[in-house]
Amino acid sequence: MAEETKVKEVVVEAPKKPNVVELSIQDIVLSANIIDLATQRGAFKAAEAGQVGACFEKLVAFIKANTPQPKAEDKKADKKDAKSSTEKESSKE
Repeated sequence: MAEETKVKEVVVEAPKKPNVVELSIQDIVLSANIIDLATQRGAFKAAEAGQVGACFEKLVAFIKANTPQPKAEDKKADKKDAKSSTEKESSKE
């Protein structure tokens, strides 16, 4: 009589990561652009225009408030670069 060995297989699942929803400034800009385009194409009724416009204005305000502004030093460097490239072009003529 042959002995039968039974092997029990255990499957261990990795812990599931929670679904993290991410929303970037670029996503919000895209949403504002979609609303603007839909409005231009007449997708909304006149009675809805006020609500759509208010939502659009909130998105734009949020975008402006959360978009990093260039530092003053960066602006000065950009102006110097633009000035030197203009001077180079003037000297070529």
